[in-house]
Order: sequence, then structure tokens, then C-alpha cells
Amino acid sequence: NGETKSSESKHSGTTVVAGRKSLDVRRPYKFPPKGEKDEKMGGKHVVMFSCMLNDVLEVNLIDEFFKPDMGILMDWIDDDNLKSDYEFKKDPYGEGDDAGGFKPYMQFGNLTEKTEDIEKCTGVYMMRKRPVFCRYARYIPTLRQRMSLQEFPFDVINLDTEIQFGWTTNDLKIVAAEMEIDPKLDAMNEYVLVSHEMIVRTHLYEYYTAYEDSEDPYPEIIVRLTLARNPWYYIMRLVMPQILLSIMELTSFMCECDAIADRFSISGTIVLSEIALYFIAVDMLPKVPYVTRIDIWFSWCFMLVFISCVQNGINYMLHGSVAPELLQKIDVLSAIGYMLGVFLVTAWFMFPLFTFERYAAEANKKKLARKQHS
Repeated sequence: NGETKSSESKHSGTTVVAGRKSLDVRRPYKFPPKGEKDEKMGGKHVVMFSCMLNDVLEVNLIDEFFKPDMGILMDWIDDDNLKSDYEFKKDPYGEGDDAGGFKPYMQFGNLTEKTEDIEKCTGVYMMRKRPVFCRYARYIPTLRQRMSLQEFPFDVINLDTEIQFGWTTNDLKIVAAEMEIDPKLDAMNEYVLVSHEMIVRTHLYEYYTAYEDSEDPYPEIIVRLTLARNPWYYIMRLVMPQILLSIMELTSFMCECDAIADRFSISGTIVLSEIALYFIAVDMLPKVPYVTRIDIWFSWCFMLVFISCVQNGINYMLHGSVAPELLQKIDVLSAIGYMLGVFLVTAWFMFPLFTFERYAAEANKKKLARKQHS
């Protein structure tokens, strides 16, 4: 550690301490970050945090968890660990008596199962005669995420990876440096990538305040991936058949007013068909303890057919009591009102589709831009 020699890196313009594997990671930012100059902020250690999101392996809506494949890179300066040029007092990655120095401990705040890094790489760099330690690790954690499906199948979900640190804000400053997305996330079948961001925040643990020197909040960083569901699978397999069945109910208004058997045979067939379709839909829809957008739409479709059956019965009861021309006008107005109801309910249900198409168009523009850049 203290006996290693240094060699100049031609690629990054920094001095790399020999004896450690150099991190082949692009760093577009300047370290220390702008505004920090060459000093720590009141004794704080500045940690540059970068995240590389490789893939999302699973999104479980029922049990509310997801599994990302992500790499985490942290760079930090430890001036107190510098004995002289290119010599360090302690090795933050070492073991035994040589181990020591500042090392930013991190953990996943919403982790549901124990996870270990599947790939790890460490290094030490000298920048302007200051030691910059770096650590890269790749994880595939199982993370808890509350997902609201009230707008299903037009729902937009946030997948948040909560990363907590073992140092308070009095000792540590987290700077969100860069978040990279693997191009394979542009080719997801069920979702469209809307946006990604890193959010730095603080959290005060009330039960820690009972201990000495634990009154300060702890820094946290949220790696957020926003996904919009592609609704076309459900539109083509559930919504379109339901719309066609609802339109077919119009044929019941074309029968004679006294042909109550014909009218109810048509309406009964439509109702049974819709019930059969809904039983098929139950296996395709998420089992959640609240009403979703598609549940409301299905209920209104059933209600409109029920109202149509009631109108047919009323017309049959009025037959012989009022003029046939008046009954025909009632049928025409009822058919127009029925179709208007189907149109309004379906328009309300399909309105979020325009938002999804906008998300999809923006995602395609970003995808083409990345291809041109590469």
C-alpha cells in the first residue's frame, strides 16, 4: 500500500496507483465536483455516486417486488489517509492491521432478500495529488416496491432502488454523478421506458436520536426507473371483443316491439358472451384488492346491456297502449342513447392511450438518438 509506485494514465489524465486493477468506466464529470474546489466541505467526505442499470429481470405486480441488474460506482476522496505523495496510511479494501481509512458503507433500503455483489472491482487514483478511492460492484437484488394499478392497463409505475449509507450528513455528502441505461431496456415487451433519474435525499431515524452523536439525518439516494405499461396486449384481446359485443346489442332494437322473445334472446346471448369474456379476462388481470380502470369499464358495459334489456321490456309493456310510430321513435332514441353511452364509456377508458403513445414516441426518439451517438 505505502510502497506502491505510480504510473501515469494516458486515457484519463490521472495518476493510477500500481498494484490495483484500473476501473474501465467512463467518467464525464470532474472530481471533486464543482463548488468543492480542493477541500472537503467542513470535514465532510464527498462521494460521487454513479449507477449503470443493465436490465430489469422481473417485475412482480402481485407480490410487489422487482429485480434489477445494476452496477454501482462510488468515488471518494480520503485526504486523511494520505501519508505523502502516492503513499497511504491504511487500505480501505485491505484486511488486518493495514485495513482502515474512510469507506462509504451502503445498503439497499428496500431489500427483501439477502444479496451479495456478483462482480466487484476496486481502485485508487491520484488526482491533483489527492487520493481518490473507487469501488464498482454489480448487484441483482430483490427489492420491494409498492405499485399502484388503479389505472391498469394504462398504469405508470416507478421502480425505486433505495440506497442508504452508514454515515450521517455531518460526515458525508452524496453527489449524484451519472446514471446510464443499457440499450436492451428499450426493447422491453410489456413496458416502455419513460424516464430515469437519481434523487438525493436525507432521512432522520427517530429511534437513533436516543444514542449519542446520532441526531443528524442520514443521506439516501433513490435510483428511479419510470415505466409505462404497453396496453395493446389487453386492448386487442379484451377491449376490442367487448366493444364488438356491445355494438351487437344494437340488433335487439331492430326487432319488432312485440317480439320480446327475439329481443331477449339477442340480449341474453350478448350478456352470456360478455360474462364468458370477463371470466377469461380475470386470469389476465392483476388480482388486487381494489377496482382498476378496466374493471370500471367492464362494469359500465354490463350496465348498458342491462339498461337495454330493461328498455326492451318497457317497450313490450307499452305495445298496444301507444301508437306504433311512437314506439319506433322510442326504439330509435334508445339505440342512439345506448351507442352514445358505449362511446362515452369507451372514450373515457381509452383516453390514457394518447399519453402512452406520446411516451412511446419519445422513447423511440431517445433510442434513435442513442444509436446515432454510438
